[in-house]
Amino acid sequence: MFDAATMGIIPSSRVARVHLFRHGEVETGSARVCRGQADVGLSARGQSQSRAAAERFLAAFGRPDRVLSSDLTRCSAFAALFRRTPELQPALREQDMGEWEGRTWEDLTRQDGAAVTAYWNDYVGGRPTGGETWGEAAARVVAHWQALGPLEGRVVVVTHVGPIRALLCNWLGLGPGEALRFAPGYATETRVIEAQAGAVIEVVGG
Repeated sequence: MFDAATMGIIPSSRVARVHLFRHGEVETGSARVCRGQADVGLSARGQSQSRAAAERFLAAFGRPDRVLSSDLTRCSAFAALFRRTPELQPALREQDMGEWEGRTWEDLTRQDGAAVTAYWNDYVGGRPTGGETWGEAAARVVAHWQALGPLEGRVVVVTHVGPIRALLCNWLGLGPGEALRFAPGYATETRVIEAQAGAVIEVVGG
């Protein structure tokens, strides 16, 4: 990757090329639904999005060295397309939204309005009824990533928008309250070069 002189002075030659994929579109109607960790499948469009994204990756890079995935179906079904057995990681799940999961935001606002207002007024510390705060979810994801130890080679990670936001904030030295600045769409790729010296963000939501 570098010439001999450069290799002699950089902190480490270990480099991981991390490809973070958000799962494809899920089964949904016209109403916005709070999903969290509810185990819902991909829509027909989501399945098509996943196949196309995996095919693009394989055509460009070949089979990855590792595939890590949230254990929820909408991610694991996508991860299985990369020609390597996925390592299922429950810690890469979306934020636990507790009693709100599976309900529309319209219904939640009408029936649990005070809690919803408190949640959005304090995005990091506000707690969905019976769930985890965004601050707790982000800390969970980052701690798990760090516990994986130094990664090398080309690593595919299939997960949810929340964990992608948490990792980007961590790599860029941002607090979890900045997470909503990143909005990768369904089945998009966020590409990062991670090394001992830090992370370089190549693509967000491409």
